[in-house]
Amino acid sequence: MFVSKIQIFLLLSILIDINSIHSVPDLSKTSNKFNTFSIDFRGIDTPPATYWSLANFHLDTTDFEKTHKDVSGGGAYAGLQTLSDGSKVAIFSLWKISYKENDETKYLYANRIYPPGEEMKFSGEGEGSTFRGTYNWETNVWHRFVLHTWEDEETKKTFVGIWIQNVSTNTWTLFAYFNSNLSNSYIGGGWGALAMFQEIFNSKFSQYERSFNLKNMYVFDRTNNNWASINTTEMRYAEQKDISYEIGFTSSYFYGYSGPKIEEKVINNKFTGSITQPSKPDTKGVIITGFNFLLTSNRIRVKWENNPNCDPVFRYSITIDYYTSSGYKTIHQKVITRPEVTMYTYTGTFKGTYRAYITQTSIFRTYSTTYMDKIV
Repeated sequence: MFVSKIQIFLLLSILIDINSIHSVPDLSKTSNKFNTFSIDFRGIDTPPATYWSLANFHLDTTDFEKTHKDVSGGGAYAGLQTLSDGSKVAIFSLWKISYKENDETKYLYANRIYPPGEEMKFSGEGEGSTFRGTYNWETNVWHRFVLHTWEDEETKKTFVGIWIQNVSTNTWTLFAYFNSNLSNSYIGGGWGALAMFQEIFNSKFSQYERSFNLKNMYVFDRTNNNWASINTTEMRYAEQKDISYEIGFTSSYFYGYSGPKIEEKVINNKFTGSITQPSKPDTKGVIITGFNFLLTSNRIRVKWENNPNCDPVFRYSITIDYYTSSGYKTIHQKVITRPEVTMYTYTGTFKGTYRAYITQTSIFRTYSTTYMDKIV
């Protein structure tokens, strides 16, 4: 089965990956079918050549397997990096999916929708689609990292995106999202899913101190449409001759450290611990800071702007009503599932009084509805 292949890959990576700390969250009380994953990360020591992969996951291929044979692949990861030159970036990578068609092996790649630009591919440890872009995340500051999947209204395909929040300023950034080219897909669970790891990717910098904190892990379970608090995780590392590690937890967060070898320092290289956290993510709601309704005899245009300090929006539902003697009657509806879109135009012949509604849905399932009347 596809899930077991992903689990084996993650298990092997935990057992043999060098210069690494892993955190494997306990998903045993969930359905293992998720639309959203959220995790808070704080980098304490963040030297060059370090990757904190905050979401290792796989996209479910059950629907794809109904019409394709020998399906495999579809793993992905995303996180924050300090490059060898010290610059800060975020990365989002999705492995290709292979399948058989008429005994010929073919491949399905994800396509980046946002930000626009030339497709990026990767190879080496597998092949797939990727995006690495500047994101100036800060040392000693909590960042909320959210992985979200949704069905695109236009293509009927599953989109998968990453939003990042600087918690100290409450400012959200839509980092990137892809069309997975799968239908009815989602984030799969099972042991090893949604694991986090710290990796040193340039041995020149292996002796630098690295440390981090984790807390507030949540999944949105698509089976019961509720948030599940994931406050238990298994942390581990592999002993290395030239590196010392330390892992542990307080009442409110997990922590990991690596640095130069200290021979007399002996600690456990594996534990399962639990922290205290709320039952669901804290949210700010959806607030529109700008809403404009332009009405002419042949065009209706709706423009909006969202507050970047509030919950990020991924879905816009627009309704146009016409006022009649018996009240308002709906004449047009449009659903937009492209998070970066801020304007919609509807053309026709218009005379009289009209009302435009926009309902916005955030990645945290908070909502906001705004409307305005106009006469032409």
